[in-house]
Amino acid sequence: MAGVPTVRHRRIAAELRRLREASGLSAEEVVTRLDGLNMPKLSRYENARTNPRPEVVEALLTLYGCDPELKQVLLDITKDKDRRGWWQGYKDALNPLYTDLITLESTALGIKSYEASFIPGLFQTRAYARSIISKLALSTVGVEAMVDVRVARQAVLTRTENPVAMWAVVHESALSINAGEGVMADQLARLVDVSHLPNVQIQVLEATSRPHPGMDGAFTLLEFPQRDLDLVLTGGLIASDWVEDTAHVDVYRAAFNELMASALGTDDSREFLIAKKAILT
Repeated sequence: MAGVPTVRHRRIAAELRRLREASGLSAEEVVTRLDGLNMPKLSRYENARTNPRPEVVEALLTLYGCDPELKQVLLDITKDKDRRGWWQGYKDALNPLYTDLITLESTALGIKSYEASFIPGLFQTRAYARSIISKLALSTVGVEAMVDVRVARQAVLTRTENPVAMWAVVHESALSINAGEGVMADQLARLVDVSHLPNVQIQVLEATSRPHPGMDGAFTLLEFPQRDLDLVLTGGLIASDWVEDTAHVDVYRAAFNELMASALGTDDSREFLIAKKAILT
């Protein structure tokens, strides 16, 4: 792959190296056991300089005695890089980090999101998304294309098979933005509606809350069948990055748990949203 490896490719590379070392096999031993593999190729695979084909990944994982569940997850990620997603039609509008987010959202078991300034993207109405994107977009790509992408992402919450479990803590300040006439009232109604989905939990963190970990900024934790593959997206989509180190991801996991404990409960949060909407209508 030319250019900078995406987070998906780095995860595959890191797991291939970790599993080889856990199996007790040296790189030299591996290349003698698999036809068509040599030291330079294996090194490129483990350093994310080349994307191995799915059959190569499967052969390596089998050799390493990989757990079947983890093996399937890694193979799914490997195969996904060659699969055309619905977002391919918007590739000119998306940076690599955003395409990673879309792919990982679609394969995650759960998403935990803390937002201080905006409504989480998976909950945004089209009008709210348009209002926000039109003010933040730094490219010449049409706003409507970005809005289309944001709305299309939301299908992960309502798909028939395995809808993603979403838990969001939203700071009260994000509920008070003047996004245009009638926009915020409709957005609050949308939040109330999605809060009734069995796979969605929404909590409001009141402005009067005590100091909390979210004061350091917004973040999104994506959880997968194998905890070692969990990762965090920090900040916004302009100045942001992926956190992949397991210990660092656990810091964010603990921070989210603290935010949940500091916020209103889900039922009280729904009533808060209803009351907030009533003020605007």
